[in-house]
Amino acid sequence: MRKRSIGINVRVTVTEKKKVTMLARKCGLSLSEYLRQRALGYEPGGHPPTEVFDVLDKLDEIAESCSMRDGAAISAHTDRLRDLLIGGN
Repeated sequence: MRKRSIGINVRVTVTEKKKVTMLARKCGLSLSEYLRQRALGYEPGGHPPTEVFDVLDKLDEIAESCSMRDGAAISAHTDRLRDLLIGGN
């Protein structure tokens, strides 16, 4: 059974709906979840494009071909970048 059973209706223009829908999609959220988070004071973050992660994966491949010391340093940097991009610690 769904916990959320009460709806809130809000009238918007076509342009406003397109903009809010695009913002929700950028955050990887449904329109309802995006609006719920915004209404409750949260500011959902967007996801970086997949190309960013492709570059980080390529850096990991390069790190594997380096010396143990240099490879470990490169891997540590790419791990930190991933954490920053996806909201890790």
